[in-house]
Amino acid sequence: MQPAHANTDAAAEDTALHLRRTLRFDGALNVRDLGGITTPTGQQVRYGIAYRSDDLADLSVVDLAELEERSVRTVVDFRNPEEAEARPSRLPRGAEVVSTPFPPGDKTAAEVMELLVGGELTTDLAHEILLDSYRHVTESGGPVMAELIRSIINRPPVLFHCAGGKDRTGVAAAVVLSLLGVDRGKIIDDYMLTNDRLTDQSSTFQLRLAEYPEESRHVLLALGLAKPAFIEQSLNIIDREFGGIDSYARNQLSLTQAEIDELRALFLTQ
Repeated sequence: MQPAHANTDAAAEDTALHLRRTLRFDGALNVRDLGGITTPTGQQVRYGIAYRSDDLADLSVVDLAELEERSVRTVVDFRNPEEAEARPSRLPRGAEVVSTPFPPGDKTAAEVMELLVGGELTTDLAHEILLDSYRHVTESGGPVMAELIRSIINRPPVLFHCAGGKDRTGVAAAVVLSLLGVDRGKIIDDYMLTNDRLTDQSSTFQLRLAEYPEESRHVLLALGLAKPAFIEQSLNIIDREFGGIDSYARNQLSLTQAEIDELRALFLTQ
């Protein structure tokens, strides 16, 4: 059994790492650096190469200055045209936008909200819709994730985002971290960090939640919060249906071994 202080030290290290990776923005809830995570071989994912986020429509002047300070050159936007038109991005000076929407799934966000408003959306149905969404993104999103990876290789630093920074962005982050050799447990831990800001009672998510009838809030939470089962769905599909991350990268993303090696050289300390 590990001594108690060892567990305390590990928890303190995890907290320090989380604080260093998280960007506390005024106008976005779910922004963090992909760096800082260690692989089983002892390498570390470099800071300042890629950032993941929710949408950028409400970024403040201070937020934009932070991205400019971090020299973000490329913003990869996974949203569909309707989402992007409804909430146009505010961008740091000099950043190039790469718009690369995921193929549409069985249900759009608007259709899900219609189910909610009509009282037809239960927490169980929300869970099933999200599981289906993660399957769809993983199975059909190869060209989108390839575009992200090539953007990271060719024009870093990169910020990639969808609307909430959890689902499409979460799968893309999991694919990148998997290619870098990060183990499953740490990939899931990174994914679950989404909940830290969403459960903050002062967050815009919680403030918006309070505007809905009480009977709808638990369903909205089911839609908004990260759960391990969602990202595990994607990781399981990659392993079981596509033969692991390297096979997935070659066959679904059409990446060459040279591109995979270049991504690893860019991100990983020696």
